Amino acid sequence: MSHGSPFWQGVLFFAAILFLIWEVWRGWRAGVVRAGVHLAAFVFSALIGLAAGRLASMPFGGSGQAAGFFAGLAFGGGIGAVVFFLIWFMGALLFKRTEQQGSGLIRLFWGLGGAFFGLLVGLFILWSGISLVRGLGTLAQARVEHPRQENGTQPAPPPRVASGLVTLKESLELGPAGKFVQAVDPIPPDFYDLILQIGKLTGDQETMLRFIQYPGVQEVMQSPRMIELVNDPAIIAASEKRDILSLLSNKSLLAAVQDPALAEQLQKIDLRAALKFALAPPAPPPDKKPVKPLKSTNGH
Repeated sequence: MSHGSPFWQGVLFFAAILFLIWEVWRGWRAGVVRAGVHLAAFVFSALIGLAAGRLASMPFGGSGQAAGFFAGLAFGGGIGAVVFFLIWFMGALLFKRTEQQGSGLIRLFWGLGGAFFGLLVGLFILWSGISLVRGLGTLAQARVEHPRQENGTQPAPPPRVASGLVTLKESLELGPAGKFVQAVDPIPPDFYDLILQIGKLTGDQETMLRFIQYPGVQEVMQSPRMIELVNDPAIIAASEKRDILSLLSNKSLLAAVQDPALAEQLQKIDLRAALKFALAPPAPPPDKKPVKPLKSTNGH
C-alpha cells in the first residue's frame, strides 16, 4: 500500500522553493566572491570526501561491499566536513559582503553575482536532500513493511518517525514530478534496493539466520577473530544497551577492523548473493507419504 500523498508532495516542493529563495537572498548579502567560495567549498569537499571514502573502503572490498561502504562513508564524510569548514571560514574571513561595497553599481553587480551563486548552492543542497530523503525513507520502509518480530510474539507497530519518512519518500516519488526527482537523483536505484534488502534482513530473525548460513558469511563467522568478538562480554553488554560509543572504542572490535585476514574474507562475500539467499522464501517441507501397514505373515 502506498503511503504517498499529493498534499505532502506539494509541501515538499513549496519548502524547496522557499529554501531556494532564502539561499538566493543569502547569496545576495554575501556577495559574489563569498558566495562563490561557499559553492566551491561544497564542490571541493564533496570531491575530496568521495576520494577519501574510496581509499578508506579499499581494505574492506571497496564501496560495493557493506563494510567498505560504511567505512568510506564515515571517513570520507569526516574529511569532507573538515575541508568544507576550512574553505568556508577562509572565504568569510578574507572577502567583503555586498553591503560593504561603496559604489551603487559595484554593489548591484556584487549582489547579483552572489545571488547567482546562492541559487547554485541551494540547488546543490536540494540535490543532496533528494538522496537523503529517499535513502532514509527506503530504510524506514523495510521497518514499516516488515516490523520486527521476536520469539514468536506479535510484531510491534512501526515508530511514527519511520512512517513519516516513508510518507515523505513516496510523496516525493509521486507522478511526473516524482519521475523527474528520481531521474536527477545522483544515487543509482540499485543502492536503494540494497538498503531495502538490508532493512528486511535486520527485521526478521529467521532471515538473519539464513543470511548467516550463506557459505561466505559462515566462513567469516567461524574465523577466530569473529568468534572472539561474539564471545566478548563487553561487546555483548554494549550491544544490548545499544551503546555505540562503547562499541567503537572496544579494543577487540578495533583489532578486528584492522585485521587484514578478516578484511580479505569480507572482500570475498558477494553481499547481493547472500541477501538473495537469505530473503528467498524457505522451501516447503516435502509431503510425507502415508505409511502402509505391514502385511501380517500369519494370513490375518
